[in-house]
Amino acid sequence: MNLKYENYFQSNYKDDIKRIYINSFQKSERFPFWMLKNCAKEENVVFDVILDNDKVIGMEYLINYDNITYLMYFAIDEKQRNKGYGSKVLKHLIEKYKIIILSIERPREELKNSKNRKNFYLRNGFNETNKFIVDSGVEYEILCTQKDYNITKELLQNRYNRMSNSAIMRYLITKTFDNNVNFIK
Repeated sequence: MNLKYENYFQSNYKDDIKRIYINSFQKSERFPFWMLKNCAKEENVVFDVILDNDKVIGMEYLINYDNITYLMYFAIDEKQRNKGYGSKVLKHLIEKYKIIILSIERPREELKNSKNRKNFYLRNGFNETNKFIVDSGVEYEILCTQKDYNITKELLQNRYNRMSNSAIMRYLITKTFDNNVNFIK
């Protein structure tokens, strides 16, 4: 396994990344792809293609702010899953960024793979925070690499606020997803 990370804009695999993004996340959880690309031009946003040699295995989209990294999107191509790539990438991310938070759709019986997804993150360095939010009608659970890290409303609001320095883009972001963070039980 020879993992390397390539900036989306320098990559020859843009179509593959868009396909992985569309296939990996439900429409209710996705920003429009053009918006991700636009925000990825910011210095604090990382949008990478993940490669094993020259084979595309996945993508990552991170926002760095307030001494943390928000792992907004992370996906391994479905043809490359269960080969250890996801665990290896998360290990690299944790070594590089230390404090990472993410939100996953709250596990429920009727959501196939939701428990498996959560368990995958728990096995690979993330911890439960007992923080749950609703964003645009979808319930999410917040996980963090630091066990006792204080997850606040402001910290979560900043994940969208820091996606772009453009007032127009920030406005469009708020029209796409609800940034009024309210914790639920």
